[in-house]
Amino acid sequence: MRRIPNITRNIASRCVTARVTRAGQLHARNFGLAEFRTWTAAEKAASAWLKKLKPKLPAATPAKGRMTQRNASGIVGVQLKHSKRRGHDHYAWQAFWPDKPGGISWGIVKYGETQAFACAAIARKLETADRRVIEKKYLRLKGTAELRAILKRRKLSPP
Repeated sequence: MRRIPNITRNIASRCVTARVTRAGQLHARNFGLAEFRTWTAAEKAASAWLKKLKPKLPAATPAKGRMTQRNASGIVGVQLKHSKRRGHDHYAWQAFWPDKPGGISWGIVKYGETQAFACAAIARKLETADRRVIEKKYLRLKGTAELRAILKRRKLSPP
């Protein structure tokens, strides 16, 4: 079965659910097999409903740079990374973006809490893993209002 965006087969309820969220409001409708007889017919009806509904809705908000409830750091694409090596806890601030899903990390022991977070935020903003570029930018920002604004956004600290 090919995946159709915004349409889900709910096998337990024997229906197809069509959903779309715009401007924070969910629009959903179920298309039951009792009425449409087959999964294909229910999916076609759901697809037609979405096609008719979408032009009436506001434009979709792009996902890039959107802050979600799951974000604990305060900056999109920056997370506090925890690892355990040889029985010791290690923490680092990690920046990641679509072209670099593995990201780049800045160890708190090596760089300190402030510099590690700031460098991760800078790396995310510039979307670069070049440490020299990031550290150079950090040194230029040191002591400025821009760096204080970055640090003020931090919601999380390692234990």
